[in-house]
Amino acid sequence: MSRSAEVRVFDDPIVREEIFSHLEKALGITVFHYTPNFFGLYNRKWMVATNVGELFIKCYHPRRYDLTDVECRTRIEHSQSVQQLIHEQAHIATKIWLRDGNHIMRSDKGHYYVVMQHFQGNMITPGMADSQVMNRIGQAMGQMHRVMSGIAVPSEAWRPSLQELSDQWRTNYEEAGEAEHRNNRAFLAITKQGLLLSDLDLSMFDCLQPGWAHWDCWADNLLVGTDGSICFVDFDKVRYSYPAIDIARILLSGSLHHGQLRQEPVQAFLAGYREIDSFPVGMLPLALKLLWCREAHWWLKNGMDESSVPPKRFAEEMIWLTEHWHSLESCLKHW
Repeated sequence: MSRSAEVRVFDDPIVREEIFSHLEKALGITVFHYTPNFFGLYNRKWMVATNVGELFIKCYHPRRYDLTDVECRTRIEHSQSVQQLIHEQAHIATKIWLRDGNHIMRSDKGHYYVVMQHFQGNMITPGMADSQVMNRIGQAMGQMHRVMSGIAVPSEAWRPSLQELSDQWRTNYEEAGEAEHRNNRAFLAITKQGLLLSDLDLSMFDCLQPGWAHWDCWADNLLVGTDGSICFVDFDKVRYSYPAIDIARILLSGSLHHGQLRQEPVQAFLAGYREIDSFPVGMLPLALKLLWCREAHWWLKNGMDESSVPPKRFAEEMIWLTEHWHSLESCLKHW
């Protein structure tokens, strides 16, 4: 099965009825009507009308997150608790239902799922978010990071590893070079990536402030309500790393269009963010480069043009960063 065929998961009536039945037995919630949600990878999701209002149900697929693994389940449970905290303190994430103190529920047949309040909103169009919306997103992200700054700091934090980056790059480079049908554009981008890695000094990131991050803040993972309110969704990847990663990710997702980082929406976002939390002028180039370190090896591959729309978009963003690496400071130092 191709990557593009995997991105949208078909609804499974057996799993769906099992989840709905367990939900009624466990929480007394009766589903009257449902609409499948096919965004994302593997996980099954439904928007449902119930006796307690509109809800959103997410059933974890073991190919995405194997919640039979205690470590994985603990990590996802923590991410849900972060979402709930942000809901309670900032109202920019949806409420999650609890059972016996846990956010994750397990049906009789072993399906793991979460139930949360439904938020009526629309995703932004990648690259096309207007300045007013980006300003609100900036304010909301500042609120999210302020709330997350109060969460206990773990013993380990994510930092990029030059050895890991080089190993991952080498694998992609060799696969692209040996491919029967070489993608010359991808091979050129991967070659340029290798040149950047050969001269990369990770100490440049030492001035960035570590902290909790959503870790997946792209266009599909936030909603804009009809009243302009912002709601962040999908906190599954929450990680102690650098909040600047979130800033860089949403700015590329919302403002990079036809090879141009649109200045007005970017500056509107930064102005909104700085109303709430600190992000010093001149730090955006570092944030973008840190994002490149995290993501470039995922998306710059020989088969990148055969992927579905989101991976193609991510690849375009990484190509843009690769090509503009040496000019980011001069272009963005005053932003």
